[in-house]
Amino acid sequence: MSPVDGAIGYMRHSDVTSSSLSLALSRPQHKLHMAKLSKETKQRLQQLFQCGQFAIRWGFIPTVLYLGFKRGADPGMPEPTVLSLLWG
Repeated sequence: MSPVDGAIGYMRHSDVTSSSLSLALSRPQHKLHMAKLSKETKQRLQQLFQCGQFAIRWGFIPTVLYLGFKRGADPGMPEPTVLSLLWG
């Protein structure tokens, strides 16, 4: 099945004209309906997203550092220390 067949259904290529193809591709097939939320629900969702954003922004680097120290050094490499982290 070609992309043209998938876009407009099971029509044969001989049935497709440029105008019918553009009409079929421009028509939305499904409409999404947004749920109506109350003002309080919107505020709670906004606060939840802000808290999540804060946790990701401030927690990512400490988490990476913790996991790196927990795993330890590769074989043949010196053990990581906080001083070596700060020194570079």
